[in-house]
Amino acid sequence: MVLSTGCALAGPQQPTKSVFSTATQRQSVTVLLREPAGNQLGSGVLVGSATGGHWVVSNRHVVQQQKAVCVVGADRKATAALVLPARNGKHTQELDLALVWLPRSGKDALMVAPLAPLRLDASQLPLVIATGYPTPLKASPDGPPYSENEGLLLPVLQRPLEGGFDLSYTAAVQKGMSGGGVFNGGELIGINGAHANPLWPGQWRDQLGHAVDEQLNSKLELVSLGISAEVIKAELKAAAVPGAEQLISLSGVECNTARKQLKDQISAERAW
Repeated sequence: MVLSTGCALAGPQQPTKSVFSTATQRQSVTVLLREPAGNQLGSGVLVGSATGGHWVVSNRHVVQQQKAVCVVGADRKATAALVLPARNGKHTQELDLALVWLPRSGKDALMVAPLAPLRLDASQLPLVIATGYPTPLKASPDGPPYSENEGLLLPVLQRPLEGGFDLSYTAAVQKGMSGGGVFNGGELIGINGAHANPLWPGQWRDQLGHAVDEQLNSKLELVSLGISAEVIKAELKAAAVPGAEQLISLSGVECNTARKQLKDQISAERAW
């Protein structure tokens, strides 16, 4: 990511206590990402605050080539946000992780997910919860419903896979939940990246580009995969709050117009 010299370091502020112990609280920090035109992209998680806004983390494959996305919170309000380009550096271009800057005034501060301070011991098979907004079969003016699925963190991976995936778990992840949170209780331990039982199974490779062995490849097709909080922390530490010259690209981005158009379209279909 190219940073201007005028940018201030992000210094994301985290809550001093883990108070996210219920589904309602996890839902408060899990957001829906969509195109300004209205199409659903996937999910994301609020992971930090800085002067002038909040950081949202998601997958690179979710935001695709978008420079601006609409972040929809639990209150269903949509706000234009800036997608930061990938950082230059070893392996960072290959990470399936994207940071999104959500401008917000101090009086409109949002909850952010507390990042787990220590990595969980997967050999203990701890319970984890995958969150996100699965893509619905039929469009709704209120958008897709929030979802949570429980499962176990598994000690399948010895080293990160391509994309930076270093978590494997049995919690079900559906299309649309990519970029959503993976929680242990109230703490965020990572984000979703890939679901089990892909339609077109392929060959997984590690982060160095080496193909994993056949036995491991078969196991990876049966679990959900994610990117850990450790990777997220590293990206946040290296990030900088966008300057005014970067945020100008958000001018003219209308996020709630598409929702109104969809409401009108559905109302017309029902009337017909």
